[in-house]
Amino acid sequence: MATPRRKACVECRQQKIRCDVEQHKTPHDPCGRCNRMGLQCRILPTSTRNLRQTKAEMRRELEELKWNMRQGTNEPGHMPSAPDIQNLNSLERTSGTFSNTSGTSIPSPSLSPSFAEGPTAPSSRHGSQTSLTLPRALDGHTVDPRKIDACWILFFTQYHDYLPILDPNMKPNECYDLSPFLFWSIVVTGSRRYADDPAILDKISMLITPLAFSSMALRSTPIPVIQGLLILCTWRLPTNSMYKDMTHVLCGAAVHLATQVGLHVAGVGQDFARMPLEKNQDQTIFRAKLWLYCVIVSIRSSCAEGIPPLVIAESFFDGEEREREDVFAFLPGDLQFLHKIYLILLRAMAAMVRTDVKSPRCDPSVLRSMISIFDSQLLGIAPSSPTDHATFQLNCCRVHVLAFHFFAPSQNPDVEALSRLYSLCVSTVQAAKTLVQTANLKTVCSSFIDRSMNLMGFVILKISRSPLAPHLDLAAGEQAYSFAVQFSKDQSLLQHDIGARCAAIMTQLWGSSKIFRRRDGRIESLGLRLRTRLSMSVSFDMFWYWREEFGNMSNPYNNSDESAAPPNPHTQPATPRKFSTSTQETMQQLTQMPEILPPIAAGKMPTNAMTQIQPTVMDMSFDTWNGSDYGVPPLVDFPDYDWAASFDFSNGWPSGPLGQLPNSTAGFNFSQPPLNNNPGPIAFNAN
Repeated sequence: MATPRRKACVECRQQKIRCDVEQHKTPHDPCGRCNRMGLQCRILPTSTRNLRQTKAEMRRELEELKWNMRQGTNEPGHMPSAPDIQNLNSLERTSGTFSNTSGTSIPSPSLSPSFAEGPTAPSSRHGSQTSLTLPRALDGHTVDPRKIDACWILFFTQYHDYLPILDPNMKPNECYDLSPFLFWSIVVTGSRRYADDPAILDKISMLITPLAFSSMALRSTPIPVIQGLLILCTWRLPTNSMYKDMTHVLCGAAVHLATQVGLHVAGVGQDFARMPLEKNQDQTIFRAKLWLYCVIVSIRSSCAEGIPPLVIAESFFDGEEREREDVFAFLPGDLQFLHKIYLILLRAMAAMVRTDVKSPRCDPSVLRSMISIFDSQLLGIAPSSPTDHATFQLNCCRVHVLAFHFFAPSQNPDVEALSRLYSLCVSTVQAAKTLVQTANLKTVCSSFIDRSMNLMGFVILKISRSPLAPHLDLAAGEQAYSFAVQFSKDQSLLQHDIGARCAAIMTQLWGSSKIFRRRDGRIESLGLRLRTRLSMSVSFDMFWYWREEFGNMSNPYNNSDESAAPPNPHTQPATPRKFSTSTQETMQQLTQMPEILPPIAAGKMPTNAMTQIQPTVMDMSFDTWNGSDYGVPPLVDFPDYDWAASFDFSNGWPSGPLGQLPNSTAGFNFSQPPLNNNPGPIAFNAN
């Protein structure tokens, strides 16, 4: 008689090792391996393997158990088995980790590309076992569930409609399981206007950039990483210097990740996958939408920086034309419209570079012809705009195109074109004022719109100080400029960040009596010295005007002019502009800048003036600067917009809240323009 085949216990069967269990004994003794490891030794009557839980399921179950224990509602049915806990602990010791709320290291989920590329958040495959949002921590900073839910709601109710690349029904727990980076991108963006806990924005904005780079390195979930990068590039993280801003780098990473997984190809991207992919129309449309948003965000980000965009956007998609047409038929109309206007903007920027705008001797006829062509293209598609917000973005693109009129020689300006540009800037700022009231533009404003509003303000300032002034509606321009300043101030999220600094600089430039002054005393406001940053050269050039007058720095463009040179006595001096009474009330609400010089009585410099100057306001080093050491330190440097310089702003502003400056700055109000006969850049009030 044949000896019956010995059965192995469940644990040894799963590990495919020899088992010495005595299965004929009732009850049987544990086998040697289970006895040594303290495992439950079980023998099943059949040979069906007992599949274990996935890592994501075990992690969710363990987190739920810990949460229930903290809340005092522990349920026996939610207790994971001892083998599951042991296996999870072993995974924690051997896998890459993120931090959860209890300080325990847990493995990040590993998702296949097909799983991660679905058009919606596919966490339903795992089956969420709880509807309660769990507390999360990033590098030691914990955010409780109530605040996570509040930021989550703020994002999907206010921001999501302007970048609809996510499933609005996705829950925080599901998103964290899918991608911790995407989860924190949503939370930090939703916290931009979360008044109950401003520390979320302050802390997470400093910690999320390293998480972005580590998530890109893992490459386990590329699509959620792309989505998170696009969110951060649309609504930039607050910073006090654009030199520290990583938005342009993150935007380039998003585009390159998108091309590496084949989003630029119509269809499901089979050429970029190792496994056969099933053709799914929903996924095809999702991939097409995500790629178009990659193109749009890249163009907007590059244009705001004054850097030529580097996206593959001249053709809609690679692949068969019929397949592309079928995809575009299912895309939203507003997305197609935005793609059209930013594609025109991209082509305009590329064409302007080819006209040699870097040279002051560029051919003005060719330049103006190119401007007219692309402006006509934008005007041609304006009637098909689906929303007021889309029309506003189109007008912002028109301003960027028409701003190239300043690259033409200023000796023979195109009066008609500059007058149209002035009127366009005024009307666009007025439209922004309407959108603030009707569409909450102040809250959901993207970085591109913020920078465009600064550009429009500077355009109004330049043209209003030109010989065209008698033919312009200066009152409307003044009101528009005032609103642009206040809009920049409203974009400030943290103390003394870029928004507050831009508002301060714009206010001082409006009241300046020395701006645009050349060596011989002529006022030349239509010229452009800085010419290498495309349309944003206008803004960068204005920052240098501020730097020369209020930052006490020499003009680095020695071949152009010296704005600080003494005026010609036979030339009419510039008259500083004062805001009207209604405008002054608005400007009084802006940020107060610190005073670093001692009060000057009766216009005389005290003998110990240089010893009283406090050079600790800013520690500045200019990488490309060869000039002399300045005796007077600058008040505060301009928002350098990724300038080729390195500035230390650690001590650049007072540490107290706005309006509560140190005693040495009391009585100084930068929002007031200087006196008519005061040649100095600043007016002081002696205490």
